[in-house]
Amino acid sequence: AVVSTQSTGFGMAAFAFEGAGVVIPTESSMRKPQHFNKVLVFVLVCATCMYIAFGVLLYIAFGPQTGLSTGQITDNLEQFANHRTDRNFWVFIQTIVRFSLVLGIGMSVTVQLIVVLDIFEKELFKPGRLSENNAFWKENILRATITLIGLALAASGLSFGHMVSLTGAFSGTLMQFIFPCACYLRCFGEELSLAAKASVWLMALVGAVFGALATYVTLIEIFT
Repeated sequence: AVVSTQSTGFGMAAFAFEGAGVVIPTESSMRKPQHFNKVLVFVLVCATCMYIAFGVLLYIAFGPQTGLSTGQITDNLEQFANHRTDRNFWVFIQTIVRFSLVLGIGMSVTVQLIVVLDIFEKELFKPGRLSENNAFWKENILRATITLIGLALAASGLSFGHMVSLTGAFSGTLMQFIFPCACYLRCFGEELSLAAKASVWLMALVGAVFGALATYVTLIEIFT
């Protein structure tokens, strides 16, 4: 049970800090990109403090029942509202939380897909592959297809907690631990000391092991 909880927690943490797809667009759009590192550290510190505070406050309020049924705290707010005389106020709060959640995920995923779609579409329209005739419509059909796949997954009945954990454990681990380490070693491997190389390999190994474990545990929980 402890391994299962920790593995799921790792996947959720990887999802929560998933932002590799917006790093390049953000830096390239900054007026003063030389300040990007300071901005990145500041944002990560603020996000970490908010995640910790949010989690602690929820467990103080709801204890072990936090998100127990579907992994969403909105369920706890609904249960809380049903036992309050000012129920309408808490139902309104629950609606605001749900709307903010959908808005945040929708906007962040859209931004993160910019780089991915740009690379994919360039590969798609290379000579010998798809013709560039009506490229505008072909690109939008591709994007609409990806959106519909996402909607189908959302409507499949998969719990939000499992979806977040699976996304973080699989793709989040690849984007945050494995691919960056591989690219860094590829570009600067000859300049690194043995200790530096070992630390990079260790980071990739830790990400791969915990990502694989979290993916396995989450899939077991989904299908059992």
